[in-house]
Amino acid sequence: MTASGEVRVGFIGSGFARRVQLPGLRFVPGARTTAVASSHRSNAEAVAREFGLRAYEDGEALAQASDVDLVVVSTTPDSHARYAIAALEAGKHVLCEKPMAIDAFEAAQMVAASEQHPDSVAWVDHELRYERNRRRAKELIRSNAIGELRHIELSLKPYLRGDGRPQTSDAPWNWWFDAARGGGILGAVGSHLVDLCRFWSGTEITYVAGLVETFVKERKDESEVVRPVTADDFASCVLETARGALATITLSAVAHHGPGHLGQVTGSDGTLLLSGETKLELGNSGGPLEDISAADDLWEKTKPNNMWARSFVRLLRDMVHVIRGGTPDGEPATFRDGWQIQRVLDAIRGGRGVQLD
Repeated sequence: MTASGEVRVGFIGSGFARRVQLPGLRFVPGARTTAVASSHRSNAEAVAREFGLRAYEDGEALAQASDVDLVVVSTTPDSHARYAIAALEAGKHVLCEKPMAIDAFEAAQMVAASEQHPDSVAWVDHELRYERNRRRAKELIRSNAIGELRHIELSLKPYLRGDGRPQTSDAPWNWWFDAARGGGILGAVGSHLVDLCRFWSGTEITYVAGLVETFVKERKDESEVVRPVTADDFASCVLETARGALATITLSAVAHHGPGHLGQVTGSDGTLLLSGETKLELGNSGGPLEDISAADDLWEKTKPNNMWARSFVRLLRDMVHVIRGGTPDGEPATFRDGWQIQRVLDAIRGGRGVQLD
């Protein structure tokens, strides 16, 4: 850090980082972006010009930079482990995008590296833990406002692309449709929803039964070349927690219509209902639902104006606060949390019931 305690941030990745994360830094006191890296030098240079940064062609070189304290790994999942471990070995703090890795084996290697460098803060970007309504839901569940937790239902239909349209058969092929690079809706969104089940219940997932499917087998890339789709565009699962609560998750990237994000949490004495990105309702047994949605002071300030961007700002504010010597305001997802989530994702892809120890 600088003498003033300012945290200098370097980003590895030029896609999501440019669209969402870099613009959000202006809402994070005590942080300043200094560098960006991309495997495509031209992309790194374009982002560097736009935000006034230094450009690197290699993420490991950025991790070694003397003017970077916190490395944000915002690349495709197949490179998360390599860059996160390199940053930790260089003595940096790390925020890694999700899914944390390609599989639980890689995730375990990342956990080991973080535990070998305990002075480094190492979190996974599960920003929905910082979304106002989902955080409030956690507080209500943990305080027994709806009684004993019985079951959680989470779904996303349809999945919206960056341009706001459903990602159906006309979406162009990119890494998101390549399983070898960590694509697919299970990792992209399912990792967040599995994390919410753990976050809300305060316990681990002990049983998993699930399946994934690829309905659209081919897509054209930007050059109109037909490419095979190897990643999932549909996923569904049933989970059980160590305390006996059940959860169901359904995700579709090929649904044409639907309510978007929808969540219902049922307890012995009441219900929590999350609709879309902004609404939370609470109802006691036998009574009506009451709107208890939390206000959002970042509304219409971030670009894009969605819960992901706003929640990322809050997560990074908390991380910078911790790096500067403070204690967490929230309950961030550590690398060990990310490993536990990856174990569940691997079991869902396995397509059969799995007991997790």
